[in-house]
Amino acid sequence: MDFIIFVVFSGIGAFLTIGMTTNEKKWIGGIGGLLALIFIVVSQIIKLQSGFFEGRTVETAEPVGEWVVPGFLVLGIYLLGMINYHWIKAAWKKDTWGRWGLIILDILFSLLYLLFGSFVLFIVAFTYFPFAP
Repeated sequence: MDFIIFVVFSGIGAFLTIGMTTNEKKWIGGIGGLLALIFIVVSQIIKLQSGFFEGRTVETAEPVGEWVVPGFLVLGIYLLGMINYHWIKAAWKKDTWGRWGLIILDILFSLLYLLFGSFVLFIVAFTYFPFAP
């Protein structure tokens, strides 16, 4: 699951850097790349230390989940920030009505993003922490 999160985050993050200036790509994209790299490297280290590769049991999956779930939240919040940055940047180039229209669309999109993100967070958490006996 952590590889899927890494690939999806990297793909969406790379897509969102399209249309940015070189300086924005360096800073915003660099921070996103660093977050993704830290996420995948630390999750693999935790998997190795917990014995996740030898036997996939609940006891070996829980330490990995304790890293992946907060990492998923951080990466998700970062993506939402990048998306909001694009919407706000586009809104500043419009006239008054267009600006407010884009800001309202950004708020609605953010609410939908958070709703969908909470559902995906449940799936990620359920992958590492089974709730049923």
